[in-house]
Amino acid sequence: MISKVLFLTAVGLSSLHSAKSQSTPSICDNSTLLIDSRRVLTTAQECTTVAGDIVIQYASDYPATMEFPNLESVDGSFLSINFDEDIRVTRLSAPKLTTVRADVYISRWVNLTTINMPVLTTINRVRLNNLPSLTSANFLSTLETIENNYEVTNTSLKEIKNDKLPFAVFVEIFDNKELEKLELTALTNASYNVALRRNKPGVEVSLPALKEVFFFEFQRISSLEIPELERAIGHFVVNDSTVETLEAPKLRDVGIWYDPSSSITNNRGLLIQNSGNLKSLSFPALEAVQLDLVIRNNSELEDISFPMLKRVTGNVGLEGTFESVRFPELDRVGGVFSLGNDEAGFNCADLQGFKNNGTIRGAFSCPQYQELPTRSGTKADSKKEIEDWLNWSSSGTGFESFRSTNAFVFAIFASTAIWFV
Repeated sequence: MISKVLFLTAVGLSSLHSAKSQSTPSICDNSTLLIDSRRVLTTAQECTTVAGDIVIQYASDYPATMEFPNLESVDGSFLSINFDEDIRVTRLSAPKLTTVRADVYISRWVNLTTINMPVLTTINRVRLNNLPSLTSANFLSTLETIENNYEVTNTSLKEIKNDKLPFAVFVEIFDNKELEKLELTALTNASYNVALRRNKPGVEVSLPALKEVFFFEFQRISSLEIPELERAIGHFVVNDSTVETLEAPKLRDVGIWYDPSSSITNNRGLLIQNSGNLKSLSFPALEAVQLDLVIRNNSELEDISFPMLKRVTGNVGLEGTFESVRFPELDRVGGVFSLGNDEAGFNCADLQGFKNNGTIRGAFSCPQYQELPTRSGTKADSKKEIEDWLNWSSSGTGFESFRSTNAFVFAIFASTAIWFV
């Protein structure tokens, strides 16, 4: 009898110890877990799950390494955006964290060199900005699911790689002074944009699975791999780069009708300019460019050929020392066609033929370049322009389906919705 009592007592004590070891501080259940001192940090380090947001504010007594050793999931955001410049923290670590239901947003930790979250796979949005000392953020490679944005701005990262992430709304990589390579090898769709601006000159970009994007804009790149891209619904821009070859073998369509309520369109369709090393341009499947087609200030580019291009809704602007310009299937240019060529003896006769037979609706200039006209910013004028184009283009052979498609696009934009095909 005594032995049985002792056994039950031992079991009870063991269960009590187990329950105690699995208990977590009450702050883990707060809608906002505000960390503003080393004391609170020490308590928060016991959390396995946080019910709301983790918000980290400045404190003078933080350790150099801020670690959350037990944290596995956050039902809100993991964020800090207001640190002073003398914050001690150089390393932020959550080695077991797998899920953040909302955002990972870290900004203005000027001494932070490392973010260690090696098993984080699921978040709503990542925003890293104003982290000038950051050289390592391993979770950028482990992410598998993002509902919104993938933004990295003003860091010292040399590479950004991910082979697991198929979708993001925004991919914005700006002002990273040490960046040499961007590889998002699983990214298939970016429903708003993929954009690189003001990074270290010469970034190598690989997007081998990307099929569709809304706005596509690259600056200061040395290479671009987009073998599967079929559609840039908004615009396609490469500017101020050292890329020697630019190929988009499956790209069929670029652009939407100009929408005056969306200033980001900015009259752009397909724009390639200010890239002095560019020698080869290949868009063998491109059939349609809404808005403008502009190729300017690429001093090494001698040949321009768009073998399948049938229509440009806006203007065509070409300027350089081209030896040949070929548009064998061109049937409609809704605006002006302006070509400036400093190459002696360049023959404009074939291009003049497009104006003579009615393919070019607006003015024609060759070999002297005339600046392209800008569009009105009013909805009424935009509607008139669209209607005029539809009426004009429908008079040509084979444009009936194009007319109905663009009427649909205009109807969608009139109701302020976003068009996806």
